[in-house]
Amino acid sequence: MQEAPFAGREPVFVGDDLTDEAGFSVVNQLQGMSVKVGAGETQAHWRLADAAAVRTWLQHLAYDAQTERRDDHESFSRSL
Repeated sequence: MQEAPFAGREPVFVGDDLTDEAGFSVVNQLQGMSVKVGAGETQAHWRLADAAAVRTWLQHLAYDAQTERRDDHESFSRSL
């Protein structure tokens, strides 16, 4: 995350099972967005119910990026 093209960007990790927990941990350490899909214990900071919710969330992120309305995690967390 320190070298181009990643420098200055925020990592996002979305996963749905136990094998994704290591990714959540790394992204959390980098102050990024970790999102668990579905039920179960997790280290992720946010949760979405299912794949349909992930699609909807990604559509919102794309819209916000296009309109430059995205400010921080607060707008993200309100959409979860």
